[in-house]
Amino acid sequence: MFINNNLRVRIDSDHKVLWIGIDLQDKLCYSIDFLNNLTHVKDLIVYFIKKENIKYVVAYSLNKGIWNLGGDLDFFVNCIREKKKKDLQEYAFKCIELVYNYNNNYNQDVFSSCVVQGNAFGGGFESALSGNYILVEESAKFSFPEIIFGTFPGMGAYSLLTKKVGYQKANEIINSGKTYSANEILELGIINKVCEDGMGLLFMNNLITSGEIDKIVNDPFYNICTKVSKEELIEVVKLWIERAFSLEESNLARMLKLANMQKRKAKKQSLKSSYK
Repeated sequence: MFINNNLRVRIDSDHKVLWIGIDLQDKLCYSIDFLNNLTHVKDLIVYFIKKENIKYVVAYSLNKGIWNLGGDLDFFVNCIREKKKKDLQEYAFKCIELVYNYNNNYNQDVFSSCVVQGNAFGGGFESALSGNYILVEESAKFSFPEIIFGTFPGMGAYSLLTKKVGYQKANEIINSGKTYSANEILELGIINKVCEDGMGLLFMNNLITSGEIDKIVNDPFYNICTKVSKEELIEVVKLWIERAFSLEESNLARMLKLANMQKRKAKKQSLKSSYK
């Protein structure tokens, strides 16, 4: 069932799975409307978890070939040019709240997973990293383009990547400007598994129903050591906000160029069928 314009939920009562399909609608990034929709349904998701005794929460994309292309760059530029610091802070804090909630399983006794079926750039890469288990279809691509316009991914990338590969390697990945394939980030130890295109949901379902995923779920050290604190996320995002308001006009022009690329992808996406 759809619970708003951006989310479809399905409950597998037999295996205690809450499937959350994410539809980005008119933008393929974290627009402020999208963030508001996700923020408002947090309590409803917790309600489903409790009511149905959910053990596994799985997020996946309803937009074919796209997981998420990152932050709303038009919104960023407007906030910076108009000196709307409060608006950008509100946006950023909503982002880290979503990352924190998913990474920490809504503070419930569940296990969160992401099935990444398409490209994940910038903030989209960050959100994919928030899952306790990350399954990726083989054609997906990953990158942090923020270095192009003089900033960095501020909504979880440093914390989540450092947990996985250590600070030095995380810093290298974030500042490389490189686009990584699914198999490359698997080799780096950033994700858990790669599967064939179009098979992500079935593959994830099989991991759950076969009991394979429980080998990780039942590992207490994994469950402790893969979580990030909200305090750490807040400290990093404060640095991101300060950096954003120090950007020069040339940086903002590059940001808008990338925003226009996002729009072209969104227009192209609207002509394709989606995972409905």
